[in-house]
Amino acid sequence: MDQYFPADLADKNQKLAAWKKQLLRALACAEIFERPQLQMIEAQQVLRLRHHLAEAAHALDFTREYTVKIIGHAGAGKSTLLAAMIGRDIFPRLAGGAVTGVRTRIRLCHEQEAEEMRIHFLTRAAFDDMLKQTQQSIQQAPNPRMREALATEHSILLKASETFAERYLKDEPYCQVIPRERWKEESSRYIEEPPRASQEPRLIRLIDYVEYTVHTNPHSILPPGSVLVDLPGGSAGQLRHDAILREELNDVDAVILVIGNNRFGDDDRTQRIFDLVRRKIVQGRSPEVAAHMLFLAVTHWDEINSAASLDKAVGSLRALLRDLPPNYNSYHHHGPSNNHFFYPLRCLDALLATLGIEKQKLDEDRLQEGRDYAGRVLSVYPELLEIDSTLPTTASAQDFQKVTTKQHDAMLRFSGLPELARDLQAFLTSNRYEVQLRQAETQLAMALQHLEDLCWDHLNNLGVHSRDLQELQQEMDLRKSKRGVGRFEQLNKRTGEMHTAWSEALSQFDTMISTDDNPFHHALATAHERAARRVKIRIMQGHFDQCIKVSSGSQAASPAMEIGTRWVDIDGWSLIKELRSSFSAALERELNEPARALAEAFLIPIAHKEEIDGTLDISRVALGEFGGDLDEIQKAYNKLKRSIREKARDVCLYVSIGELLNEEKYAPTKDDPTVSALYRLASTPSKPDDVVQSARQLMGPILDVICGNLARSTERRIAHLFRYELDKLEKRLMYDSTRLDTPPNEIPGIFSDLVNSLYSLLTERVLTSENLRQQLDILQAQREASVDCWVELLSDTEMLRMAYRQN
Repeated sequence: MDQYFPADLADKNQKLAAWKKQLLRALACAEIFERPQLQMIEAQQVLRLRHHLAEAAHALDFTREYTVKIIGHAGAGKSTLLAAMIGRDIFPRLAGGAVTGVRTRIRLCHEQEAEEMRIHFLTRAAFDDMLKQTQQSIQQAPNPRMREALATEHSILLKASETFAERYLKDEPYCQVIPRERWKEESSRYIEEPPRASQEPRLIRLIDYVEYTVHTNPHSILPPGSVLVDLPGGSAGQLRHDAILREELNDVDAVILVIGNNRFGDDDRTQRIFDLVRRKIVQGRSPEVAAHMLFLAVTHWDEINSAASLDKAVGSLRALLRDLPPNYNSYHHHGPSNNHFFYPLRCLDALLATLGIEKQKLDEDRLQEGRDYAGRVLSVYPELLEIDSTLPTTASAQDFQKVTTKQHDAMLRFSGLPELARDLQAFLTSNRYEVQLRQAETQLAMALQHLEDLCWDHLNNLGVHSRDLQELQQEMDLRKSKRGVGRFEQLNKRTGEMHTAWSEALSQFDTMISTDDNPFHHALATAHERAARRVKIRIMQGHFDQCIKVSSGSQAASPAMEIGTRWVDIDGWSLIKELRSSFSAALERELNEPARALAEAFLIPIAHKEEIDGTLDISRVALGEFGGDLDEIQKAYNKLKRSIREKARDVCLYVSIGELLNEEKYAPTKDDPTVSALYRLASTPSKPDDVVQSARQLMGPILDVICGNLARSTERRIAHLFRYELDKLEKRLMYDSTRLDTPPNEIPGIFSDLVNSLYSLLTERVLTSENLRQQLDILQAQREASVDCWVELLSDTEMLRMAYRQN
């Protein structure tokens, strides 16, 4: 371990000891998490424990590569800041409105290593998976705008695949090396995101990441072995960029959060990036840890040139503090007067000053910037004199090459970069270890607390309600010495679980019956449809023709009585009574199936309780005891379940037929259009047979009026009344006084009486049945063993926590 910590690290021995202690603590936690009882609990709870342990292990891994990730909106100046930090102008000058399109890693190396640029391409499987995920996202898109953006991204991926897949996508990871002399010429091809309007194939969609291996120099602000990661600008409407940013923020050591002065706190894109930082970095870490990891830098500070613009910028930035740790501004005091919670930076000045100190020539595309830089040196020269009083009192350089080294050095310090460099170096060489150690401590403490809560929850489920470990151990010793008392407690617990299981079955009944699409609803609707169909068949068979009387005389037989021989008499009220009576009989025949569905909504959960966990199985509750009164209890229980089926049918019949008796709702009058249409047959000149056939056709709509709404109006009443009958099986209200103001008494229902009788009978059997005593003792021993396991786990957890506190 010693070789991974800097030799000049302050209090190195103490830090190593603290680190080793947390490693041992994490190892002890890992061993505890393998206990058998923890393998039986809910998977989500185990995952939570292992998540905290994994986070602690990651924080304690001193052998891994440490990275500083630079994030911010597009155009914030991240690449310029990065170039200034390493003191090398090596990155491509992105053309037009283009931005960095891939994650770009800069690994600082020793002089012995070669400087290289490596292009790491995705494997064919990884690219295909990304393509598939994009297709699925299109189908799941929450709005048309997102769907369109995803479709555009999918098209870009397909075009890139068609153009470049054969050359660059391999089954194994493929890397292409670009030598130092070709960086400027070729790097933009692998890093630059073409403008949105560009139709050219995008090779960068096939690239996993680009890595520069760069020598350090005296002005590199980080030592060899450090890695800086430049990430695509977030919240710029580029879905791929946002995905990269979210992925990279899952694993961070330090983050430089860059904001350009053109998009401060009131810019929605900046706000979205800060919200992502809050969710990915701030949440789940202690405020102190998160505050040390974040470095907020504001670029283009040279454009803040008035008191009004300064107040506006600071006020806008202050709104972003809500997404940072609550104590962030207490740890961060920056700027010339130490009055800002962010680093005000002039990144381009910092880069050019560094290049000037290193006496590097500017590339052609930097020449104009160099002349502008020389002008800025002159404009801020009074401030530079305050920084370095040994500078000449006047300056006249009009060109970058004529600015002196001392003036470059003063300009570099004026840019604000050295302060960020100093704080970042301190974090990476000293505070980093403290921050990681604190993160490990926090995660292990959270894991142990969660484990302790789990233990108490399971002990509570086993009937142990004490929250004091010492009292609990004393209680367990006392229970073991009173085995006889434990037998009756076991019987009480087992019969008590019957009430719990019954209540759970009632809850499942309520849940099922309250859904719109439940079996009872379908069965009831089908029963009504079948009953109506039976009656309509009877209508067409002529069973109701007696209500339609038509004259059978003819004109030829009696010309003198022509008027009296052509008449139709319709007895509408008798017809309606007959239709209602026939429908009632048919419905009574069809209600068996709805009654069965209604009863099974409760009896199926009951059967599950009997077959699966045995809480409602009389034989299993009685631990195999049988004979005598126990057999009578079993018979009574079976009779109870049969009575539930009978009660379901009685309720269905009572409510349905009772509702149908309501003449106001289910006996249409002559004013009803369907009845009026029937009566109009009396004035329609037709043959007798035609009149009868027409009448039959018009009886169907009348039947629909009689029974059409009956199922819908009775379904809820049937369910509620049946539920009321089920409640009475547990307890009933009894009015035992003739006074109306006397409240009712609660008396046990049939099921409660049955359970109470079972408990009384078993308590008597304990005295005479050796087998029952043995079974109860085994259960008690199993319970005590289970409790002992959780108590032991709880004790070990508490010891681990207390040992840490004492040390």
